[in-house]
Amino acid sequence: MTNVYLKDMDGDAEYNRLKNKINREEPLNEADLQKLIFLPLMKSKQPETEMTIQVAELAKASKSPHTNFAIGALVAITDKFLPEEYKRKLLEVLRMTQIEQWLREEGMKEGLKEGLKEGLKEGEMKAKLETARNALLEGAEVEFVAKITGLSLETIQKLKAEIMS
Repeated sequence: MTNVYLKDMDGDAEYNRLKNKINREEPLNEADLQKLIFLPLMKSKQPETEMTIQVAELAKASKSPHTNFAIGALVAITDKFLPEEYKRKLLEVLRMTQIEQWLREEGMKEGLKEGLKEGLKEGEMKAKLETARNALLEGAEVEFVAKITGLSLETIQKLKAEIMS
């Protein structure tokens, strides 16, 4: 199996392919969703920050039933490198998506501050683990997966062992 690294993939071409597919209202398959999530980490003429915003807009426009997962995973992956200014832009793009509506309702029920904090932590962890699992299944190196997800090397190695068994 040949290892394909995200930094070597043509993010601009993938973005345009996915955008065209979404504009034609074609459903995104699992591989498309994975590429959508990882687009900001691919080689592009756009900076990672700008690509993240564009990908969020593209995900929001998608009719996929997994759009919320893709947006959550995108947020989890980009959290480490996205400056505050772009986090605010990302929040604006995501305004009134189902994720934001759900977070607002849960925040009101549980107390906005504590409810959001716990819900986001749990969701972020689930998204990171799912992202790590998918990356490992695609043949990504353990060290690379740990780096992009922010999960410990030990966690990624355990996850890989689970997948291999």
